[in-house]
Amino acid sequence: MAGCGSKPASVSPVGFAPASRESFQQAAAATVPAGREIARIGWKADDGQLQLSGAGAVRLAPPDSLRLDVAATLGLGRSTLVIVGDSVVAQPAVAVDRILPDRFALWAALGIMRSPAGRLLYEMSSDGPATFWRTTDAAGTMTVFEIRDGALASVTRQQGTQAVSQLRIARGANGAVTRATLTDTPHHFRLQVDVNRIEPSEAFAPEIWQLRP
Repeated sequence: MAGCGSKPASVSPVGFAPASRESFQQAAAATVPAGREIARIGWKADDGQLQLSGAGAVRLAPPDSLRLDVAATLGLGRSTLVIVGDSVVAQPAVAVDRILPDRFALWAALGIMRSPAGRLLYEMSSDGPATFWRTTDAAGTMTVFEIRDGALASVTRQQGTQAVSQLRIARGANGAVTRATLTDTPHHFRLQVDVNRIEPSEAFAPEIWQLRP
């Protein structure tokens, strides 16, 4: 897919120092919108065998709830994912997992920093206008979040010094996310999400946080 992300590049700033989960959460909170929003998106996905594209909407209710509804072109299907706190439900689950298996990456595509799941070691490094937060899980997989000029710029998954996946974020003149591109080398997978419009929203109806049976 043209323009859908290049090969992941490792992120290796020096001077990482131990940090607390609480300090990570404080930094993450600064990336969360102040109010409820609806983001209108377009997307393209390519796993090396199948290329899909479509449109959708993300309903965001800070600090920890969102609903993603996407449809593929040519009537190839619809998928829904709902996150409320640590609870995640999807319909159909297989379709959503295929497009975006890492839930924290969905938040990142909207410019929001969220911790990956599991027990993690937290570290932080600063380099001029950039701050890097690194989490390491029990398997040794590292996730590096790059905050530049106060906004999330990229998220990189690394195993040792090798980057295996990377999400890069582009922003408009007003600082809002305009495009997120995810490249996952081991799975030969690329995803591009274009944020076409962001609208403030009133309170969402309670039923949107539930999937139809």
